[in-house]
Amino acid sequence: MVRINGQQRGDFGIHRDANVPGSAGCVVLTTIPGWEGFQLDMRNLATSGVQKVPLLVSYIR
Repeated sequence: MVRINGQQRGDFGIHRDANVPGSAGCVVLTTIPGWEGFQLDMRNLATSGVQKVPLLVSYIR
């Protein structure tokens, strides 16, 4: 859980999204090639037995 501008958030996702100016906190990939590349990378990691991928997100205010 994180607190951003007084709001507590959790359960963030990574998804394809073309909405502007962004998402409600999720990590979004805004292009189809970017999303397809991400999906391929995640499938390859899963096939290799990787179960967790560390992710650090930094918000710019």
